[in-house]
Amino acid sequence: MQATAEQLAILNIFAQLDPQALEPLVDASLVQGYQRGDILIHEGDRFPPKLHAILDGRLLVQKIAASGKETTLRQLSAGEMFAAPALFGDSIAPATVTALRDTRIVTIDKAALLSAIQSTPEIALQILQCFNQRLQEMHQTIHGLISERAVVRLARLILYTADRYGTELTEAGARLNTKLPHQQMARMVGITYEESVRMIKKDLHTAIEYNRGGVIIIRDAAVLQSMAV
Repeated sequence: MQATAEQLAILNIFAQLDPQALEPLVDASLVQGYQRGDILIHEGDRFPPKLHAILDGRLLVQKIAASGKETTLRQLSAGEMFAAPALFGDSIAPATVTALRDTRIVTIDKAALLSAIQSTPEIALQILQCFNQRLQEMHQTIHGLISERAVVRLARLILYTADRYGTELTEAGARLNTKLPHQQMARMVGITYEESVRMIKKDLHTAIEYNRGGVIIIRDAAVLQSMAV
């Protein structure tokens, strides 16, 4: 099934454009659906030469080491691009991408995208901005892994997730819209599962409430912020 111009306008790189300007891309688009737990791309797979982006849902990007250890690199939500090597690299997947919930993605043929960029250069600028933001996030992550204490990295992860994916106000506090189970947090900040459990209970218990399945409620944002510096 093809995407509509209005659906394409949901994507971050097209958000500033009039949907009518996206009409030429409709015929080159394809919408595909995945269920929670489906693997979209295995690390080492070869991508088709297309832009890949999320219409709705959420994806998990993980790197698997030779030892078998899994490291969570990031989560992606509606509007975001992924599979950059399909456009600007060797077309080989550097990580495994899994659906965290029922998700629809859209792909657009590279040739059609390049043609659209020629007539609308703003698209290229939006793509560059997307990659620049990810490079900055990667730099901050690497810096944190090298120089910051584990509890600081953990507090920053929770604050980043709240800012990135939003929260919902409840009687107990601000509940994160996305879940952060201990195993996932441990992989993202470079600690063990046991360390994550211990720090949540011992160091962060005054600032957050951790519930089964990774449901996190920020009870005191000021305290959490103080722990992240």
